[in-house]
Amino acid sequence: MTYFDIRIPGLKMTVVAADGQYVNPVTVDEFRIAVAETYDVIVEPQGEAYTIFAQSMDRTGYARGTLATREGLSAAVPPSIPVLC
Repeated sequence: MTYFDIRIPGLKMTVVAADGQYVNPVTVDEFRIAVAETYDVIVEPQGEAYTIFAQSMDRTGYARGTLATREGLSAAVPPSIPVLC
């Protein structure tokens, strides 16, 4: 099992719930998620396409998706963030 750091470069996320429980809204650039955890976030895209980037905490892999205002758009894959020792 691993933890993932979730970010959408160029777009702030407002966390409004954690594991189905409402929380005081907090705006973040990135958050960490573990196995079986859920977070509800609100985003307000201003551009056409953003990359949703989930990078493993140990930086050995990642998954990506595209958040877009219309079908067919894609966003660049951001560089991985190195492990800080």
